[in-house]
Amino acid sequence: MKTIFNIFVILIVLTSQLPAQVTGLSGWNIYLDPGHSQKENMGIYGYSEAERNLRVALRLREMLLETTDIDTVFISRTTDFQQVALSQRTSHANSVGASWFHSIHSDAAASTTANSTLLLWGQYRNGQEKNPNGGKAMSDIMIDVLTRGMRTNTRGSIGDCSFYGCSGNGPYLSVNRNSSMPSELSEAGFHTNPRQNQLFMGDRWKILEAKTFYWSILKFFGIEQPTEGIVSGVISDIETGVPANGVVVTIENQKDTTDTYESLFHKYTNDPNLLHNGFYYIANLPNQNLQIITKSEFYYSDTLEITPSETFFTFKDFRLINKVPPTVISSEPENGEINVEPWDDITLKFSRKMNHQTVMENLEITPNVNYSVIWSYGYSKLVIKMDTLSYVTEYTVKIPATARDRYDHPFDGNGDGVGGDDYILTFVTGSEDREAPNVVALYPLIGAENVEAPFIINMVFDERINPNSITDDNFKLKCVPTAKYVKGNFSHHYINERSVMSFFPTDEILPSTQYAARLFSGVTDVFGNATDQYETFSFQTTDKQFEKNKIDLFESSFLSNWWAPTRSPQTVGVISSSTYITVNQDQVNLLSQSSSSLQLNYGWQNSATEWFIRLYLEGGSPKNVTFDDSHILQCYVLGDGSSNKFRFCLDDKVPNSAYNNHEVSPWYIIDWFGWKLVSWDLREGLTGTWLGDGNLDGTLRFDSFQFTHEVGDTESGTLIFDDLQFVKELPTKIINDEQPLKLNDFVLKQNYPNPFNSATIFNFFITEPSLVKLEVFNTIGQRISVLSNEYSNAGEKSVRWVPELSLGSGIYYYQISVKGKNEKYNKLGKMLYLK
Repeated sequence: MKTIFNIFVILIVLTSQLPAQVTGLSGWNIYLDPGHSQKENMGIYGYSEAERNLRVALRLREMLLETTDIDTVFISRTTDFQQVALSQRTSHANSVGASWFHSIHSDAAASTTANSTLLLWGQYRNGQEKNPNGGKAMSDIMIDVLTRGMRTNTRGSIGDCSFYGCSGNGPYLSVNRNSSMPSELSEAGFHTNPRQNQLFMGDRWKILEAKTFYWSILKFFGIEQPTEGIVSGVISDIETGVPANGVVVTIENQKDTTDTYESLFHKYTNDPNLLHNGFYYIANLPNQNLQIITKSEFYYSDTLEITPSETFFTFKDFRLINKVPPTVISSEPENGEINVEPWDDITLKFSRKMNHQTVMENLEITPNVNYSVIWSYGYSKLVIKMDTLSYVTEYTVKIPATARDRYDHPFDGNGDGVGGDDYILTFVTGSEDREAPNVVALYPLIGAENVEAPFIINMVFDERINPNSITDDNFKLKCVPTAKYVKGNFSHHYINERSVMSFFPTDEILPSTQYAARLFSGVTDVFGNATDQYETFSFQTTDKQFEKNKIDLFESSFLSNWWAPTRSPQTVGVISSSTYITVNQDQVNLLSQSSSSLQLNYGWQNSATEWFIRLYLEGGSPKNVTFDDSHILQCYVLGDGSSNKFRFCLDDKVPNSAYNNHEVSPWYIIDWFGWKLVSWDLREGLTGTWLGDGNLDGTLRFDSFQFTHEVGDTESGTLIFDDLQFVKELPTKIINDEQPLKLNDFVLKQNYPNPFNSATIFNFFITEPSLVKLEVFNTIGQRISVLSNEYSNAGEKSVRWVPELSLGSGIYYYQISVKGKNEKYNKLGKMLYLK
C-alpha cells in the first residue's frame, strides 16, 4: 500500500504547468477515480473495464491540466499494476480535501446486446440528494453530453438508491456514500457488448469519452466552451456492415487511420479477420466547409463535404465499397475431402454478395446429377441440394470465371486476389456403412438400486441413429409388480458423434419398485442399418420421496439473471468467442414439461495452464431463494461425455456475502451422455475446496456453477442445465389406518371419499394443543396446497379440500405435521383424484 500512497502524493502536487486557455476553474480541484484495478471485469473480447477506465481518466486529467486553470487533478491510480481498494479511493479523496469525486466506469450485462449510458449520483434512502449537493446537477448535464457522444441509448441520471435500492440510509454506492464532497459515477457503455468492447480498445474513442466529461464540467460551472472543431465517425463495409480496419481519413491535411490487426487487435486475438472498430477522430478543424477523403487498400475511396461544429462532435459515417474481387471463402465439403456422405448438401460461402444469375448460368457438376439451389444472406451463401450421390465416386463442382458480384467485380476463383478465373471443388463420396448401431451405455445402470423417481432413461449409441426408429412400438418400459407399461416421451441428442435417446415417463413412477426396459430390434442408423437383437435392463427406484423447491427452472427471460461466463474475473483459460451461455428450447427436461433450458458452450485454450469457468447467478428471484443444510441441491444436466468437471457453489451465512463464505460441492466428472439428475446432499457435509472453510453452517443461497478442465479432456462442447432446485426428504410410510379414532393416540384417517372427484375430507385426532400443518403434494414432490397451518386444541378434527379446477386427475399425497408440547408427529397418506 505504501507504493500506492506515494503515487497519490505525487498527484497531489501535480498542477497545471501550461498557460490556461480556459479560465473559471481556479480554486477548484477534482478527484478522478478509474473504477476497479488491474484487469478486472474482463470484456467480451479480452479488453477489461479497468484498463479502459484508467485511460479515459488519464485523458481527462490531461485535458483539464493542459487547457484550464484548474488547481489540481487527483487520480486514484495511474497504471494497470496497482490494486486500489474502494475504501482507499474515498479515504484518500477525503484526506486531501478534494472538491469533487468523479468515478469512471463501463457497464456489463448477461445479454451481449445491452448497451447504454448511465449516471448515478449519491442519494439517501428518503430520496434526497446526498450532502454536499452537486452530484445530481452534474449528472444531469453529463448524461446528455455523454450519451450524444457515445451515440447510444441511455438509462438516465438516477439516484443510486433509486437505481439499486438501499439496505441502509444510503447512498448505495461506496464512492458516493463515503466521499465527503459532491460525487457521481458514470457508465459510458457495456464492455460485455461486442461492438462497444471493440470501440473501447481504441485510444481515440477514449479521447472522445474524456471530452464529454470535460465539456460537462465546463457547462456545470457556466464556463464558455472553447472552439473544438471535431469530426468523428465509423467507417464500415457497405455489404457486410463490418467496421473497416486500416482506412485513412484525411481532413484539412490532418489524417487518422482506423485501427488494424497489426496496430492493435493482435493483442486480443490470433485471427486477423476478427475485431474491427472502424473509428476515426480528427480535432482542431476550422468552422468552414471541408472535404473528408477516405483511402484504403481494400476499399474504393470516397469524398464528402462537411462543416465541423464549434461546440460538439460532428459525426460523419462512411459505408465503403470493397474492391477486393469475390471469392469462395469456405465450402462444405472442403476441397479434396474424402468419405463425404452421399446425401449431404454442398454449401459455398462467398466473400461478397453475388450476382446469382452469373453464377448459375454456367454452374457445372460432374458426373451429372439433378440438383436444386437455395441462396441466402443476400446471395452470399449457396446451398446445392443434390439427389443422393453414388458411393466412392469423385465429384467436381465448377463456378465459371464469368461470375460477378453485385458490383460487377470479376470472380476470383483460385483466391489469389485477382479476378477472372474458375472455382473448382473436388470431393469423393464415402463407402456405404453396413454396420448396425450398438448401445454402448445405459442409464440407469443394469441392476441399479435407489434410482430417483421419476427417472430419465438414456440409451447411448456408437453412431448417429434415425430417431424416428425408436417409438412406443419398439421401446417398452414396464412396472414389474403391476405388469403395466409406462407411457412417456422421447428426445434425441447427437453429442460428440454419438446418438443419445432419452425416455421421459409421463405415467406415475412408484417408489421402491422394480422397472424393466426393453429396446426391441429395428433401430436404424442414418444409412438404414437396423439392429436385430434386444436390449433388456431392469432397475429399482428409491423408497425416498421429496418436497421440491425451485431455484431457477430456466424459463422465460432467465438469461438476465446470469453473468456471461467471461464476465466473471475467476474465469480463465477459455476461448472467449467460444464460451458463452444461451437459451435452448429444443433440449429440455420433459419430466417437468420445461420449455427452455440453460445452454453453456465452452472452449478451453489448449495452451493455458489453468482452466476455470464461473457461471454466476447475479440476481432476479432465483437469487433470493435460501435454504439450509437439511436439503439436497439438484439440477438436471445434459452431459457430453467430455470428462470435464463441474460443481455447485453456494453462498453460506447469508446475508453476509463475504468471498470467504463461498462453499463448493465436490467435483462431478461429466462422463455421461444425455440427461442425468446431479445431486449434492448437503446433509452429508461433503464439500470441495475453494474460498470457504468447508463447512455448511448457515443460511445458504445458490452462487454459481463452476467448471474445470485437464489436459486430455474434451476441449470444446456444450452442456445443458434444467430445473435447478433444492429438495427435502419426506416420510415414505403410507398411512391407511382403518381403525376407529382413539382418544389417547394421534390418528390420521384415510381421506373420505377416496377416490374422489369434487371434494374430500381429512379426519385426524390430536392429543394436546399443537401446531397442525396439513399439505397436499403431487407424485414428484411438488406442494399443491396448504390446507392448515395453525394451532389447534386437542380432539378430533376435520379438514375439507376442494381441488383447484386446473388440477389434473391422478395420485396425490397428503401429509400432516403435528408439533405439540410433549409429542411430534409427521405422517403421510395417499389418495386418488378422478376429475
